[in-house]
Amino acid sequence: MRTLNLVVWGAALAVAPAVVIAQPQGVAPSTAPVVLRLDALLARAAEAGGPIEAARAELAAYQATYDRAYWAWVPTLKVESILAPLPERRLLDECAFQDPTLTDGLLRVGPCPGARPADDERIDPDTEIGILTRTKATLTLPLYTFGKLEAGRRAAEGGVDVGRATVEATRGQLGLLVKQAWFGALMTAKALEIVEDGRSRLKTAKRQIEKELEAQSGRFTSNDLRKMVVQEADIEAKYLELQQLGARAHAGLRLAAGLPTDAAFSLSDDDLPDVAITENTLDGWLNVAAERRADVRLADAGLRARQGQVDLATAEFFPDIALVAAFGYAKGTTAQDNPDPFANDQYNFLSWGFVVGAEWKLDFAGRIGKLREAEANLAKVRAQRDALRQKIQLEVSEELGTVNRYVGEVAARKQAMKASKAWMTSNAMNFGMGLATTDELLSSLVSSSTSRLNYLRALYELNLAVARLENAVGVPIKR
Repeated sequence: MRTLNLVVWGAALAVAPAVVIAQPQGVAPSTAPVVLRLDALLARAAEAGGPIEAARAELAAYQATYDRAYWAWVPTLKVESILAPLPERRLLDECAFQDPTLTDGLLRVGPCPGARPADDERIDPDTEIGILTRTKATLTLPLYTFGKLEAGRRAAEGGVDVGRATVEATRGQLGLLVKQAWFGALMTAKALEIVEDGRSRLKTAKRQIEKELEAQSGRFTSNDLRKMVVQEADIEAKYLELQQLGARAHAGLRLAAGLPTDAAFSLSDDDLPDVAITENTLDGWLNVAAERRADVRLADAGLRARQGQVDLATAEFFPDIALVAAFGYAKGTTAQDNPDPFANDQYNFLSWGFVVGAEWKLDFAGRIGKLREAEANLAKVRAQRDALRQKIQLEVSEELGTVNRYVGEVAARKQAMKASKAWMTSNAMNFGMGLATTDELLSSLVSSSTSRLNYLRALYELNLAVARLENAVGVPIKR
């Protein structure tokens, strides 16, 4: 049963939490076992769970970057405002008056009579304290950026496409894990039935031998009984192994459904389906994969994003031209307003205006390095995309070959199962009538159980291969 062990091991893989429950009618929800359906589990796995949430969070980050790039053309408004205490500020009035020390009738200019300049330089108990409010606003509207806005938007759009493709790729991987757990659980259950049937038949034959030995009919010897004991131990070991694998498979499904560890459940299906796929050539499936596979779209989106970054780094060599509007206002309640319109008054003013300006950062060394880095990242993504296409060609070819192999093997194993069943039935009847030996009965019993298990394993592998091929081409392929 080593092969079966490896096959069923995939059923216990941890998958994203997903619960799909159908309650039988007329039974209380608290006591009724839940019924799990594959299609509903797949739907829940595509919408819930840590990996999906992480991919969606990454998509949200890409979307935020795109929104920022899309609205980059919107004017930016910068406002600076202060509110502070202001000691009184008086204008130093200048007066012209006659000075006897001057000749030729010249006038002297100086502080007006009564003005005290020294008092305006210090704060004393008589100084009045007021409030100064000052606000400056600058509105900048980009006029021409030499392609920076467009390149940034293209790079951000590629990032959004990367996020969407990542979500789809994550859904595909989770769906494959759910199918592995589902098919593994179905196969384990049927394998247990096969081994239980073989164990029951072997016990019946063993009891018959024991009766014949007790009656000393001479038909069997003690070696015949020993052969039965040895074979019975092998079957019992395989039965215990399958029980453990079944428990692992059920634990995986509970984890997939988000059920408690002790919750009872059943599967909506009893048998593994004998699947058939849509007929298509290898080139046809490759064309489908190139259009529909999530990681191909992810690689193409990454290439577009990197190309946008190269265009942005190139545009950074050129200046930004913008329309700048400015507004300023200040009012000091204890500052005397200067009537001179050309005076530099920092306490009382109202100003506005607009200009067309350019900002050009001449850091060519740094910008050349940034451009080369963007070009290197673009070349890396392009090489990764080409490698991905080669990988997909090999993967689709391998999975299609695997599907075709197991289609043929399932048909052959089915014929062998029918033949071994007829052989075992004939030997069992002959053994009861004394026409078959113990070795013949054991050989037919082992052959029947083995052929049924081999058919079951091939059917499981076919279902899993079809699931992998669907994941490889990005579309459902079952007929």
